[in-house]
Amino acid sequence: MLNMEDAFSKEWKRKVDYKLLQLRGSMFEPVPIELSVDKVLRLLGYTDMERVKLAIRKASEEVVVQVKDVVKPVVYFKYKDIRSCSDGVLEIEDGTLLHCKAFQRYMEGCDKVVALVLTLGQPIDDLEAEFSAKDQLLEMVILEMAAWLAIEEVTKQFTIYLRDIERQRRYRLSRRMAPGYGYKIDGEKCTWALEEQPKIFDFFEPRSLPVQLLENSFAMMPKMSRSGIFGLRPF
Repeated sequence: MLNMEDAFSKEWKRKVDYKLLQLRGSMFEPVPIELSVDKVLRLLGYTDMERVKLAIRKASEEVVVQVKDVVKPVVYFKYKDIRSCSDGVLEIEDGTLLHCKAFQRYMEGCDKVVALVLTLGQPIDDLEAEFSAKDQLLEMVILEMAAWLAIEEVTKQFTIYLRDIERQRRYRLSRRMAPGYGYKIDGEKCTWALEEQPKIFDFFEPRSLPVQLLENSFAMMPKMSRSGIFGLRPF
């Protein structure tokens, strides 16, 4: 895990609220994100880059630069022991019960769980609001695609980071699971109910995180945020 020396410069370290960091759990800061304009254009449906209109490519290039300039990704994560896993119920050490039939496949043999909350930061939402206020619909669509690529990259970086740490401790990672996602078990689809999203946030001190849940929809704010768990299986 990153210690404070790794995470901050000495100047910034003096400003750190250590109590807040303890409530949030451990922190991972990704290396700078590389965004490809061509990948953004492919997500927009273009297969032949030579046929992309100049105006669309120019807008894509400008939005990608803006995203790279303002994005502030960070991941908070926290470990807890698993008490039991049976009949689609995952019981955590503190008595928290998580419900999904897919647990019996993906969490089998795991004795620990890592909860995570990651975000690209509020500036992405601010940029979207700026485009919306100016009726820049094309830029809004491009922003959505670029931000999706960025959050995928952050997730990938954190997964590799956690995998490498746990391999040294002789643990393997399960797949990442999250409320609201569907899984296929024995040919049948099951969904981890989005209503259990608050239970992931309860791993932490929720108000200490830079991500908050909307009370009725369980959507996360900032919008470009993710939550989930990994199981840790000893080998």
